[in-house]
Amino acid sequence: MSQQARLDALALAGDLPGVLLDARRLAASAPGLHGRRRSGQGEAFWQYRDHRAEDGARLVDWRRSARGERYFVREREREAAQTAWFWLDSEPGFAWSADPARTTKLRRAQTIALALATLLSRGGERVGAYGVAPRAGQRAVDRLAHDFIAPAPKAPPPKRSCILFFSDFYAPAEDWRARLAACADAGAHGALIMIADPAEEDFPFRGRTLFLEPGGRRETLLGRAETAREEYAERLEAQRRAIRALGNEYGFPALLHRTDHSAAPTLALLISLISERFA
Repeated sequence: MSQQARLDALALAGDLPGVLLDARRLAASAPGLHGRRRSGQGEAFWQYRDHRAEDGARLVDWRRSARGERYFVREREREAAQTAWFWLDSEPGFAWSADPARTTKLRRAQTIALALATLLSRGGERVGAYGVAPRAGQRAVDRLAHDFIAPAPKAPPPKRSCILFFSDFYAPAEDWRARLAACADAGAHGALIMIADPAEEDFPFRGRTLFLEPGGRRETLLGRAETAREEYAERLEAQRRAIRALGNEYGFPALLHRTDHSAAPTLALLISLISERFA
C-alpha cells in the first residue's frame, strides 16, 4: 500500500464514528425492511392463505378452514437468511467534492450503504463488503464499515446474490459490461447507485479554469470553461444512458443520487428494490 493510500485509510478510519452515526440516523427515519417475512422452509407460522387447486388436500389447514366456507393453507416463514453485498468505488475521484463544506461522493455512498445494511441486519439478513465474508448480528454493520476502508478486492461475484454497486460510473462502459456480465453469469442481481457531486451535474464553471485529476497528475486548462458546458453535458448523458442500458440488460437497475440532496429518497428506493429482490 502506498503512503498516500495509507494516509487515506487512516483518515477514513478516523471518520468512521461520524459515518456510522449518519447512517443510523438515516436508517431511523426510513421505512423498515421485513427481513425474512416470506414463505418457505421453516418452523415459525407466517400467515394463512387461500387454498389453491395445485395444493391438494394434504396442505389444507382443516382447523382454520372449519370456521368458514373457504379452505386455507398454513404458510411458514422462510428462515434462511439472504446476503446483500456492497461494492464501493475505490477510485480517487470518488472521494471528491467540489465544495469542502459538502460531503464527498464516497462519504455519501458509505452513509447510504451502512443505513441499508443496518435495516437488513435488523431483519435477520447478512451483509458484507464485496470480496469479504458476510456477517450477521449486532456487530455486522460496524464490521462492514471497517471493511469499507480497504479497496474492494478482486473476486468473482457471489453466486445467486444481491450486489449493490456504489460509484460515479465514470469508468468506460465496457468495463462495467464485463463486471455486470460476470454477475449475471453467477445468477447475481442488485442495483447501480450513481453518486454525483452537483458540480459534476451542473458544470457551473466560468472563465479561466484549471481542472486537476483527483489522485493523478493530469490537468486541463480552459480559457472559457462555460464554452465546454454543452459538450460536457452531452458526454455525461451518453455515459449515463450506457450505464442504465447495461443495468437493465443484466438485472441491475440504476439510481442517481446527488450529494446536495437528501439521502432518504434514495434509501427508500433501495429498500423497495431489495424487498422485491429478497421476496
